[in-house]
Amino acid sequence: MLWLWIGIVLGAALLVWMIVEAYQTNVVVEEVKLKRLPESFDGTRLFFISDIHRRRVTDELIGKVAAAGGADLVLVGGDLTERGVPLERTRQNLRKLAGIAPVYAVYGNHDYDDDSRKLEVLLREEGVHVLVNENVLLEQADGSEVLLCGVDDPITERDRLKPALDVEDRWMAKSGSENKRFTILLSHDPLIAKRLDGAPIDLILSGHTHGGQIALPVIGPILRSPSVISFCRGWYQLQSQQKTTGLLTTRLFVSCGYGTSKVPMRLNAPSETHLFILRSKDQRVQAQSSGGR
Repeated sequence: MLWLWIGIVLGAALLVWMIVEAYQTNVVVEEVKLKRLPESFDGTRLFFISDIHRRRVTDELIGKVAAAGGADLVLVGGDLTERGVPLERTRQNLRKLAGIAPVYAVYGNHDYDDDSRKLEVLLREEGVHVLVNENVLLEQADGSEVLLCGVDDPITERDRLKPALDVEDRWMAKSGSENKRFTILLSHDPLIAKRLDGAPIDLILSGHTHGGQIALPVIGPILRSPSVISFCRGWYQLQSQQKTTGLLTTRLFVSCGYGTSKVPMRLNAPSETHLFILRSKDQRVQAQSSGGR
């Protein structure tokens, strides 16, 4: 009988911890060395948040970003919402994020749960730049450029990589020359990395996997989708052969995400957002976490 009660207490404690982990407010600050980044973009700060789902963007989160030095751009990696989430909650979340910096976003699979036209209107009203298989050119005063691209949700097969990269002008398969521009790609599902087919991309930012969301010691994530199996969380390095420049290293980052899917619990995959400081110079990559509930 005693062991039964001990088991019940330990089980209850584990459930409480899983809920706590799901609602943590972590801002991971990291300097990221990127070989082709123009020097004038050195020090550019990107706040990346993915998989908001049902969560609210809190004043605590915004305060932590400000305390870490703020950001130049906010990038949202899809699943801004899901079925049943009031549009007004999504609106308030976006307004808080817009208080940090201009917001660019891509759609995730759950953004299509309800009538996506209402979400599209909301995003337009709030001034969010949604990259639906398209790109924008970020420019500095010295003429340096960075191409920011976004694909629509790969899971629902709405992604179109070629128009997202504007390949008619910039991809060697069409123009016969290589893309000299530093290129960032936003994609909800990291499996887009397996569909690049030599496309010259320097940095990919993704989410969707939730880092496995519930990952048991030794065993790992309970749910093993193809995305989780291939790119569960963190940094990955990919290489593709370019005609004139040789090997191009593409860095892929997969976030554990801010919200949860199906159940509001996490285990060994804490909620996280990211402040990336881009570096073009040979500096040591450093990381720190501003954690808490």
